[in-house]
Amino acid sequence: MSYEKFSVADFKRKFPLFSQPENRELIYLDNAATTQKPQCVIDAIVDFYQHSNANTHRSSHRLARRATAMVERVRVQAAAFLQAASPREIIFCRGATEALNLLANSLCSELQPGDEIVLSTAEHHANLVPWQMMAKKNQLTLRYVPDLAGVPEFDRLHEVLGARTKIVSLTGGSNALGLRPDFADIARQLREARERFGGNPRWIVDAAQLAAHEAIDVQRLGCDFLVCSAHKFYGPTGIGLLYGRESLLLAMPPWQGGGEMIAEVDLHQSRYGDLPHKFEAGTSSLASIAGLGATLEFLAGQDRVAMAAHEQVLLQKLHEGVATLPQVRLLSQPQHNLGVLAFAPVSGSATDLMHWLDGRDIAVRVGHHCAQPLIRAAGESATVRASIAAYNTMEDVDHFLAALRDYLSLSEVEESPAVQGLPDWQPDDLSALQLERLAAQRNWQDRYRELMRWGKAITEKPAIRCPENLVQGCESAAWLVHREAGGVHFFALDSDSRVVRGLGALLLTQIDGKTAGDIRAADIEALFTDLGLARHLSESRSNGFYALMRAAVETLQ
Repeated sequence: MSYEKFSVADFKRKFPLFSQPENRELIYLDNAATTQKPQCVIDAIVDFYQHSNANTHRSSHRLARRATAMVERVRVQAAAFLQAASPREIIFCRGATEALNLLANSLCSELQPGDEIVLSTAEHHANLVPWQMMAKKNQLTLRYVPDLAGVPEFDRLHEVLGARTKIVSLTGGSNALGLRPDFADIARQLREARERFGGNPRWIVDAAQLAAHEAIDVQRLGCDFLVCSAHKFYGPTGIGLLYGRESLLLAMPPWQGGGEMIAEVDLHQSRYGDLPHKFEAGTSSLASIAGLGATLEFLAGQDRVAMAAHEQVLLQKLHEGVATLPQVRLLSQPQHNLGVLAFAPVSGSATDLMHWLDGRDIAVRVGHHCAQPLIRAAGESATVRASIAAYNTMEDVDHFLAALRDYLSLSEVEESPAVQGLPDWQPDDLSALQLERLAAQRNWQDRYRELMRWGKAITEKPAIRCPENLVQGCESAAWLVHREAGGVHFFALDSDSRVVRGLGALLLTQIDGKTAGDIRAADIEALFTDLGLARHLSESRSNGFYALMRAAVETLQ
């Protein structure tokens, strides 16, 4: 099947979330966090609970036999999905995070002080923190692939490989930038390092992002271990896969102890079960395994090459559109990218933009994406991430780009001049703000737009940005100062967020230049509710407004 024959409309109809009345206009671009689920996956989970709900392996009744058969059938499917040599090489985990913790604990338990683990700056926290914990516990050394502005240069992996290298654990695709390494080149460098230094460092691939976008063949890849999470590739949450070479899994000690993973237990020692069960302590998420089986069957019936080609067309269009906007800094590149657009506004708050897009029913994600070292090295504290899946359409991309341009055109007007050096600060002039105009806006988008215009009345005040003026509880940093003159109270505030400035301006229209009695008598919460702000703003944004209000009242004490 070629890309031209891929029907995104037919594919999207398989996902019932998009057919619900409240979601028919939804543009879902948060797929790197989690993908939506096709009907067959939902049906498989329901079917398990309706017809097969029982614990596995250690009971002979009919429901237990059926559940056991399902689990082992899905294990065979998973082995085929990853092209593993045997189902014995497939371990069910709660997700990639648990799988990486299992590997870190089991593999590092037999290393010697001074042995080395190689990672990269692009790793998800789940592929950093477990190794950091084991390095501290066992006196191991962490080394990192050389990088340029935080982006790993995987072709220079050989520079950090040596005789003490025991583990190389690298992303199969960055969740923050979408960057996909050249696996063949990594395999070559590891092979040459083995020939040069001897030893046999274990190569782990974190394929949490990779599995949704291309077929995986662990035999061709040549890795020793690979992990992935089903919810990233159209499957249920709470279940993931750990592939490991059978010889290595046999030699590894288990990580967790308990039921299902043992063959025999007495009071002083235990004998562990055979593969793969010695790594599967406790009761597995059986309904999720049933859903995983349906996911694997679903993907086996799709043209993965056509899906990937469709995604790449969308990804290229996204990058081309955002690259034309001077008000944003583009961090990702479309080449060697698994489906992520990452950028940051040149000025203002990424969180403001996220809320603006949410008002247009466009779902993106803002933050460090559990990749703080990479985002910091890029010179940002948070980025906007739009991530695609095969059910996304060209119309989704067009609507996203139009909403982004709309926001940025509004933001250009909203920039307020900085007032430098205000040890003796003056209140902002709020006389032009009309509460009636804000209340009269016909819909939430227009009211949000008006609120951002209100933010223009709040000037930048570098002099008040100090820890003692920082208001705790705001989603975006906000600073508030106060003074009293002749029984009247005056306030000034500042924030990086235009929306927080607008909310602050609303607050100050009710309290600035008023007596303490007038301020305490003002029913500001009712005003906030009457304007629809409590209903439409996120909980964190609402909490930020209330935090500003409390901070202002506390200054009256």
